[in-house]
Amino acid sequence: MSKEMSEKTKRIFVIFKEAIEGERAAQVMYKEAAEVCEDQSLKKVFEGFYEDERRHEQELLNRYTLLSDEYGVRG
Repeated sequence: MSKEMSEKTKRIFVIFKEAIEGERAAQVMYKEAAEVCEDQSLKKVFEGFYEDERRHEQELLNRYTLLSDEYGVRG
């Protein structure tokens, strides 16, 4: 059974989707930066940022899934 969704909760779903897109865009940026970086220390920093963004994306997806299940939202 799904719960009725308020306008604020609907907005949360939009924010989750926007945040996930942002994390993915950041991953692309940091991956490219690491690939073109000639300084090995800085390259490792970019690689670390990339991994951080991957973890952020996964956490957002996990929480989005929980909320989706709670409200019976698919997709």
